[in-house]
Amino acid sequence: MNLELEVPFETDEGYQYIVSFREFPPNQSNYKIPLIDISITLVSDNIETNSLKTLNKFIKIVLEYLEKNDVIIYYYCDTAPINIRQNRKENFSNQEFRFNLFLLMFNKMKDNTFYLQPVIISDDERGNHYTSLLSRTANIEKVQLVKSDLENFNK
Repeated sequence: MNLELEVPFETDEGYQYIVSFREFPPNQSNYKIPLIDISITLVSDNIETNSLKTLNKFIKIVLEYLEKNDVIIYYYCDTAPINIRQNRKENFSNQEFRFNLFLLMFNKMKDNTFYLQPVIISDDERGNHYTSLLSRTANIEKVQLVKSDLENFNK
């Protein structure tokens, strides 16, 4: 079964994205379930901000993929610059901001069919790494195995 998929989508504001699902590593898994890397790539230039509707669409694409495929999705938040309100009380890195936003959005939309496991890898030299693992709730034990392996990278 081919688990790789690219979902192009355009926001109401006219920004174009591609949501890509790629098996990681291809055809190899010690977890007895495919591990899928997801990336959200901006195709347009000069984006201002994403609306709540756009963020909800991202989550919907992910949940639809999980409904059709029995996999664990690995989502690593990138460090690219973003516009964060200057009057924010919290001082997050770009990656941590995306991570918290993703958790918030997913938890608002999900039902008990899916399970989200946040994973933070400590790295004093380069800054922490923020990832999330998503799957069906039936796969919680397998998700915990992946989380345990990722946590071995804690410095």
